[in-house]
Amino acid sequence: MKRGKYGLDAPVVVIGYISGGILFSILGIILYSKESWMINLGIIFLIIGLYMTYGSKIGKYKMRKKIIQKLSIKGNEIALDVGCGRGLMLNGVASKLNSGKAYGIDIWNANDQSGNNYDAVMQNAKIEGTESKIKVINSDMRKMPFQDGYFDIIVSSLAIHNLKNNDERKKALLEIARVAKKGCKLAILDLAHIKYYEGILSSQGFEIEHIDKFQIQIFPPVKVLYAEKR
Repeated sequence: MKRGKYGLDAPVVVIGYISGGILFSILGIILYSKESWMINLGIIFLIIGLYMTYGSKIGKYKMRKKIIQKLSIKGNEIALDVGCGRGLMLNGVASKLNSGKAYGIDIWNANDQSGNNYDAVMQNAKIEGTESKIKVINSDMRKMPFQDGYFDIIVSSLAIHNLKNNDERKKALLEIARVAKKGCKLAILDLAHIKYYEGILSSQGFEIEHIDKFQIQIFPPVKVLYAEKR
């Protein structure tokens, strides 16, 4: 399977770390006798920036493969990617479908991912050969345009934490619970608030099967929550 082009996650942050790393390193070298701490700080910033770049270019593909394997997709499911971005998880799930269909929703914020838009999703679908298996909709995750109990599989990657507070995250999680049918398999990858997600989902009839903690393929390290609606 060919890999699409899924951009740089949190591009402003990555550029900030790398630029800061270069700047502090140069200043530290120039002022070495008095400001050697700048070299150390510059190296730390560079390591973080490069680590984040690795996560965007390599690590998240490894996470996609791992999550899809754990979902044990049969091929006839109706799937949803909540906050699909440029389509990494959407196209990964769709690649395992034959008679099924994968839907992606997003409002595409460029601060979350470079080159983040609908056209990028469809271009990546073309590269990965999933165009006929997906449908992409401009929609807020807090108010989804789907009927109750519609999906067999729901995934979300690095999306829900972007909502501004737990009240807004709760709205998204309640929508996920609403559109999930009984037996729906759920996987949420995120870098924060997983414990909060667990509580909300448990109250909505999901059985939390497992939480993969401290997944270092992406920086900051992420967690993945796996659940099934009973």
